[in-house]
Amino acid sequence: MNKLSRFEALAETLVEGAFARLLRSRLQPVEVARHIARAMEDGQIIGPGGGVWAPSHYWVFLNPEDHRALHSLQPSLETELANYVVDLARRGGVALRTRPVVQLYPSEEVPLHHVQVEARLLAGEQAIAVEPGMTQELPTAQRAAPAPQPPPSPATPIKKQVPPRCTLRYAGRRIPIAEPLISVGRSLDNDVIVSEPQVSRHHAQLRRRYGRYTLYDLGSSGGTTVNGEPVQECVLDDGDVIALAGVELVFETET
Repeated sequence: MNKLSRFEALAETLVEGAFARLLRSRLQPVEVARHIARAMEDGQIIGPGGGVWAPSHYWVFLNPEDHRALHSLQPSLETELANYVVDLARRGGVALRTRPVVQLYPSEEVPLHHVQVEARLLAGEQAIAVEPGMTQELPTAQRAAPAPQPPPSPATPIKKQVPPRCTLRYAGRRIPIAEPLISVGRSLDNDVIVSEPQVSRHHAQLRRRYGRYTLYDLGSSGGTTVNGEPVQECVLDDGDVIALAGVELVFETET
């Protein structure tokens, strides 16, 4: 079972019981949970030490009618959703940098009974390890939830799109990439292995969001550039030349 399927299966388990009773509208609890699980999976990054970190902030966009139906429950619902994220991370064996925050917002762009989630792992937060099968206990200084953050942007319409076929061209080979999360580096546990000594073990990561890949440098020692410009984060276009500590790969798309 792939990671996304595993997280969605966990979502179905976790929405039973008290959490399921919080949502009595036509919007089904499992749909909210599945979308949060997908956002958690898509938003994961691999830290410099090889650990997997999940997003700490989740913005849930609902159709205004659904949002109004949940308005009276929203304070407790957001708390329960945050607890759900903690439990999902614990069972999925990923780390949370801090106590998660979940916020619900209405959006005219979201169709009725649909859910759209934007998840981000904000900078400046200390990682908290979550051991599978163990109860998570946050350090005392981390127990208070961080201040709510404004939504990143209005939700965009939900459309079914066929993502373009993407490849990384490296050392005369074209390496197809299709997963939502692609790790790149020298270590053998990466999806794309660049076996050059100047490349960090876990050097960079590609994450697909809304049909496009974004490149993230993972705190590498040699740095990352795109078309000669140093980057920490960059949305990739066809033909972009990525250099990991000087080792070049070319990002290509084919629609």
